[in-house]
Amino acid sequence: MGGPIPAEALEAVRLATDIVQLVGEYVRLERRGKNYVGLCPFHAEREPSFTVSPDKQIFYCFGCGVGGNVFKFLMLLENLTFPEAVHKLAERAGIALPRFAGAGEEPKSRPEEEAWEVNALARDFFRQCLKRPEGREAREYLERRGISSYTQELFQLGYAPPGWDNLAQFLSSRGCPVKLAVDLGLLAVGERGRPYDRFRHRLIFPICNAQGRVVGFGARVLDESQPKYLNTPETPVFSKGKVLFGLHLAKGAIREKGYAIIMEGYMDVITAHQHGISNAVASLGTSLTQDQARLLSRYTRRVVIAYDSDAAGVAATVRGLDLLQQEGFSVRVAVIPQGKDPDEFIRHQGRERWNELVERSLTLLDYKLDWAVKKGEGLSAALAQVLPNLAAMEGELERQEAIKHVAARLSVSWEAVKDALRRYSAEAGKKWAKSDKNVKRVHTIVENTPLNAELLLVRLLLRYPEYLPLVQQELPGFSPHDPDLSRIYFFLCRQGNPAGWMNELGERGQDLLGYLLVEDLPLEDPARVVRDLIANLRQRARRLERERLIQELAEAERLGDEGRVQRVLSRLQELLPTGRGEN
Repeated sequence: MGGPIPAEALEAVRLATDIVQLVGEYVRLERRGKNYVGLCPFHAEREPSFTVSPDKQIFYCFGCGVGGNVFKFLMLLENLTFPEAVHKLAERAGIALPRFAGAGEEPKSRPEEEAWEVNALARDFFRQCLKRPEGREAREYLERRGISSYTQELFQLGYAPPGWDNLAQFLSSRGCPVKLAVDLGLLAVGERGRPYDRFRHRLIFPICNAQGRVVGFGARVLDESQPKYLNTPETPVFSKGKVLFGLHLAKGAIREKGYAIIMEGYMDVITAHQHGISNAVASLGTSLTQDQARLLSRYTRRVVIAYDSDAAGVAATVRGLDLLQQEGFSVRVAVIPQGKDPDEFIRHQGRERWNELVERSLTLLDYKLDWAVKKGEGLSAALAQVLPNLAAMEGELERQEAIKHVAARLSVSWEAVKDALRRYSAEAGKKWAKSDKNVKRVHTIVENTPLNAELLLVRLLLRYPEYLPLVQQELPGFSPHDPDLSRIYFFLCRQGNPAGWMNELGERGQDLLGYLLVEDLPLEDPARVVRDLIANLRQRARRLERERLIQELAEAERLGDEGRVQRVLSRLQELLPTGRGEN
């Protein structure tokens, strides 16, 4: 495009474009007085400083100082020239503008527009193939998966027929250059330089950007061949880590419901939308990226992750949790039972059960702690999982409540968690543990901190032996679960000089005692910490006893032992919370 655009045409486009509606397609806006505010799309921030004025039809960010009108906004956000932004907004408003060309030049479209047009041609070709006789196997597959014809049309599903050059011949008949089709990942070039179809005998999932333009494709086999899924490679208009599958269909529901559900695969999202769960999107793989998180932040800051419950899905969920929190999201996790994926669960259990699952979704901290426990990790490793999340919390009240919650979940004192967080923050500078080196550093900090309630109590008694009678009175028969720590406590009760116990302990016990005696323990009120630990250990003992009795009750009911059932119920009644902070 070249040559000037008439001033009256510019003004017509500007007046026809409401800046609040335009910006609202990219940024989640909230009304504040006469203006709208949101998180700036041009720089990372957690508190909104980006302001849109409907009266003046301008935007301005008080954080980075960027401002302007509708043309400037689109130029910055989509990296367009001024004429390109004008023509795009004119098309959006239904205003016809002439396309000017320089001397000796033919009018030409942007490379992105050419790519979108060719991808749209390929989508239409695949769509028609699905409806033809050769698409019968693909249609039967979709029928078995319960995907209706309406949903197939909604997601524009298609079929790539067998053979090596079906799409190649079609695109050639439409005048598409071979090089462009190769650059877009639709065709590949063989050893002899001949182009051939990349996708063959596969179900096709068009991948769209947030504006609904086809930028790439996913393809699933219909037999046992490998790979099971094949995606468009990186192209000038497609990067797997920068798009969310289904977002163009879900963004309205995300805004309406106030949160997004992030799933893993194409079929998860398609099945969800068919069942009315229309705020679902997929991350196109197992790892959520920063670009995807920032894309989603235009529509919401609340997310429920619902990845598969297999090992890979769990690991991806944990990575996604940290990244989303880092980007300022409120995050929860829907835990799908019995190793199912969202697609299978929704098809068999239905929408209502799915909504119940989402309502019971876990917080970021609870999910990570549960995951650590299921992996069989120790206390140190479990706390290491959540220290970065605690450190990343900006609100002091939120952090203090989270510290108390983590302490209760791990049956440790809040002082212990707070001390571990202090050490982590000082050592890691509140940076996220993104590398193996940083993860090891977190574990080292955790391991050098008195985390376990029993460990902290024994450590306190070594430093303040005057509290030993109180512990013996309040916790009769107390014995730490760790055998070496138990032996140290036994020697402590015998009193005497701890240095004399060394020879009676094994190598690990000696190391443990040395650590307990040497490591500094800065506490302002040790008496209160001792009382807190006693209460903590009592609560844990009661909880463990309740769990044991519940198992015993189930066994007694299975055997039909009515007398035993009544005895267990009576004991359980005694262990019910009293309302004085016990649980």
